[in-house]
Amino acid sequence: MYFFSVLFGLIQFALISYILIAEVKKKSAAAFLWATLFVMFAFPHLVTAIIEDMAFSTETILKSSVFVVGFCLVYLLFRSRKSVGFVALRANRFFEIGESGIEGTAFEQLCFFLFLIAIIGYIASIVRAEGGMMNTSWSGARSIQHGYVSIAGLAIRFIFMFSGLSLFFFLTGRRIKAGIVLLLFCILVLITRNRVQILPVLLFFISLYLLKIKTIRTGHIITGIVLGIGVIYIVYAIRAFRYLGTISNALSNLSWEYINTMVLKFLGSNNGELGLRQYFYFFIEQKNGFEGFNRGYTYIRMLLVYIPSQFTFGLKPQSFDLYMGKAIGMIAGGTTHPTLFADCFGNLNWFGIALGGVWAGIANGIDSVISRERENLYKILLFYLASYSFVVIGRGSVYNGFEEFAWGFLFLYLLKTYLFKLTRVRLVFGNKTSYSQIADTH
Repeated sequence: MYFFSVLFGLIQFALISYILIAEVKKKSAAAFLWATLFVMFAFPHLVTAIIEDMAFSTETILKSSVFVVGFCLVYLLFRSRKSVGFVALRANRFFEIGESGIEGTAFEQLCFFLFLIAIIGYIASIVRAEGGMMNTSWSGARSIQHGYVSIAGLAIRFIFMFSGLSLFFFLTGRRIKAGIVLLLFCILVLITRNRVQILPVLLFFISLYLLKIKTIRTGHIITGIVLGIGVIYIVYAIRAFRYLGTISNALSNLSWEYINTMVLKFLGSNNGELGLRQYFYFFIEQKNGFEGFNRGYTYIRMLLVYIPSQFTFGLKPQSFDLYMGKAIGMIAGGTTHPTLFADCFGNLNWFGIALGGVWAGIANGIDSVISRERENLYKILLFYLASYSFVVIGRGSVYNGFEEFAWGFLFLYLLKTYLFKLTRVRLVFGNKTSYSQIADTH
């Protein structure tokens, strides 16, 4: 049994590595999904299969490998082989701006304006509620409600919807604007201590590196591993910083020794992102014998993503992460996100392997939209939003990541379409063109 456990541990590691490299070559946002799964599952799971460092049977570890191998094979079966037409790299320079219709005008200006209003307003609301910046803390930031119609909820959607502005401004030579976007995200993380909110900053640097890769070499793989280690350290460091309470208290107690000690403690105890896979093993060992499992709740919610739960007459179930939280013994309202693989298994048991085809289809659809798009800004905003969502999905917060992209895509599409028509009409009337001439242009 141990031999087969190690063998399938190696096979799943090889398959996830192969898919990750293929997605990087295609310049697909799905590369971030598989990079997350590589860091959070493929490598640590291989280590578990070899040294058996968790309190689960060898049979359970083998079964989890078999599930992942099946998922990956189905994904590869349905995944498109086409490259994503993202940006062109000419003479070591990225695309030239100004080739398409509304960039640099109303759309770009409005996106930047909405982003600034959203993130500055959101930060200010937390600071005001906490009685000053020095009194802000993770618990205080969490107390702000994020609903469909709440101001805070809308602000958060706008913030991540326009987070790709940093990459767009940088690629078009406007480094100061790019720096402003990144700085505001750093301030946001300082105020909220929310680890997911550092993603737009990390994605900026990783995306720049990804776009410059033409042929993957050994050096790229080594750099990727170093980047992965750096991301893990930063995420755990933010968590350690969170434990210090308010900024005022943190300034008195923060030190590199404290951060390093806490990060090593998290790593050694499987307490954190790298330990979430243990709940996948737990679900397998218990044969999904929990309330809400084996019913596909995540995917029912995804199908009804644009309809608030209160308007679905009970058709839209509560979030599956609540059921997973209850299954592992969390208090009422507690949630857990133990990687995409665990979510798929929890939703449909062994039939969850077939969901590899669903995620291949979603990746195909996103790549297709980005490839066909002519507007560079819109293309980058979608790529960035999809990349962010795929990281969240890979971590296991599947519905939340999907919802973020679904609403962001819809809003950006409507915003761009409306402004394109508005700009065109303004130009037409400015040139005193008749309605018949407008019709001739279509």
